Amino acid sequence: MAIGGGHGLARALGALPSVVEQVTAVVTVADDGGSSGRLRRDLDILPLGDLRMALTALAPGALLADLVAYRFRKGELAGHSLGNLILVALQELSDGDVVRALDHLARLLEIPGRVLPCTTDHVSLHAATAGGAVTGQAAVAATPRLERVWLEPSDPRGHPQVVGAIERADLIVLGPGSLYTSLLPNLLVPDVARAVVRATVPVVLVANLREQPGETEGMGLIDHLDALHRHVPGIGIDVLILHEGPAPRGSGAPLTGTDADLAPWVGRTLRADLLDGRDGHAPQVLADLLKEVLVHP
Repeated sequence: MAIGGGHGLARALGALPSVVEQVTAVVTVADDGGSSGRLRRDLDILPLGDLRMALTALAPGALLADLVAYRFRKGELAGHSLGNLILVALQELSDGDVVRALDHLARLLEIPGRVLPCTTDHVSLHAATAGGAVTGQAAVAATPRLERVWLEPSDPRGHPQVVGAIERADLIVLGPGSLYTSLLPNLLVPDVARAVVRATVPVVLVANLREQPGETEGMGLIDHLDALHRHVPGIGIDVLILHEGPAPRGSGAPLTGTDADLAPWVGRTLRADLLDGRDGHAPQVLADLLKEVLVHP
């Protein structure tokens, strides 16, 4: 299973179908920007964009997946994803049950698994900085030097099917993706955090390729690991997957670390050239490393 959100989670989901038979994606629901934010405000529903992206990541090349990913460019629908609107309709046809709506679309896409929200409670993301508090996922993503993030309400209920999926998983993959706005919002749900902390299967963290302008600006790999442990006390990272090869393009320093520096934070480190030619994690390389973790936990 994979836990995260956005484009980073999509990379992990591109790898996992060749590693395990059934994939469960656990997705953040703190997004308040773009099409998701508009629908959230207008209809009082969970943000759907990251959930929709996870579904299409598990259905690569399918014509229907391309249709679900289509984004309108003009008129009142400009900026909206067709997949988000389909999920709105399916949710209304499912008596407001977003998990049933996601399962319906998963069947239509014929994907090898499920996509679940970490919680079905409505939550908002907040952060503390030296200059004061920041409110909302979009604002947090654009803010450097974050000291702490939290959800309001602080004790949302983890969806029971998410907790069950974590308990039954053969492998738990965290990331890649934005630390404060994609990964941690899942682990700030107490039930989800407890299930991951209690897990007896390998917990794998896929490190980002570089620091992210805004939320992790100026943070090295050790800073990322420290923030993860501070926000999720007791979490154990059995395996860290780290890029080693050509420097990724774009702004932000590459995330690197020696085995000696990383030893207090992770069980072991697997290194490979993870770049896919489009400045992202290569799913096939990631899949090969995850297979190695399953064979040699």
